[in-house]
Amino acid sequence: MDSIRLTGIRAAAGQGGSPSVSSHAGRSSHTGRFSQYPDVPRWRDLRADVTIAFDLREAIADDDITETVDYAQLTDRVRQVMASSAYDCALLETIAGRIAQAVLLSHRVQCVDVVLHCGQPSDADVDEIAVAIHRLADDSSHDSATPAAQASGSMPRQGRGDHDDGRHDDGQRDGSQHNAQGDQAESAQTPMRQPSHAVIAMHGENGDGERLMRAAVVALDSVPGNQVTGISPLYHVSAIDGPDSLSAVVLVDTRLNLPALSHLLASISDKHRDALTLRAITMWSDANDGRHEHIGWQEAKSMASILAPWMDIEPDARFDGDPLSYLLALAPDATRVGLLSDSWIVGGLQ
Repeated sequence: MDSIRLTGIRAAAGQGGSPSVSSHAGRSSHTGRFSQYPDVPRWRDLRADVTIAFDLREAIADDDITETVDYAQLTDRVRQVMASSAYDCALLETIAGRIAQAVLLSHRVQCVDVVLHCGQPSDADVDEIAVAIHRLADDSSHDSATPAAQASGSMPRQGRGDHDDGRHDDGQRDGSQHNAQGDQAESAQTPMRQPSHAVIAMHGENGDGERLMRAAVVALDSVPGNQVTGISPLYHVSAIDGPDSLSAVVLVDTRLNLPALSHLLASISDKHRDALTLRAITMWSDANDGRHEHIGWQEAKSMASILAPWMDIEPDARFDGDPLSYLLALAPDATRVGLLSDSWIVGGLQ
């Protein structure tokens, strides 16, 4: 099996798990629990080595980034897990397991090996503690969900090239059929010769919306020719009349054209009615004669619930020629949109 190895991944300086955070007394050598300083990380100087295994032949033959994984995105995902888990996990084993779960959110990955290092452990006469975790994305001898699918609310496909293999009994919970796009969406997936860069808005209801949005990201990334390249922080949107909601933006490199992508997003949204809405904001491709942009949702130019999360991951982006910062300053709902979580995509992974 082909593999890719990322070594020496650390949490960002100043965040939990980074070497810059000073340690305190009162932590046991195994659990790392602080008895007197609950507002500081239980673990420091965390470093992860991640090895992922999957078939690289298509990527090698086509020299195409959409046929492999995004190294930077995968690294950021691991960094976020270490940064947040250093505060609330009593065991290094738990952090390593969360890292494996987060990596398995990439549908191409068939198995992952994680080695989590902790330098300078307190109350232990060793130079370093290392925990090794091995996890499989799919076990064909079982019909149950993979660990990543269970966390996100989606179920694994039995065949990587089939979109109809995700059908399940009516009694299964919402979100279990995100990877089965249905016959109608499948017929709409007309591939493009070159990938385009798409910006997708996600809105979910308070409550189960966050889980459904995570499942939607997995579903988008599981479509052949799609590669999720960016996921924004999660925002809370206060409504003047009606319930509050959640919003986020996802960046996807895709071979679908705008009508096909919009049809795919509608098929995912329709499974959850008002609980989840996905819309294509814009998509563009670069050609010899310049950039070609196709606007999918013109009204998004005045919506801070879309502009704010989008600007978090593409601060220099423009929408229909206008800088996002300019549009956000003019958005009438700017005061009703606030950052909720910058690590929501790995939330709930126990």
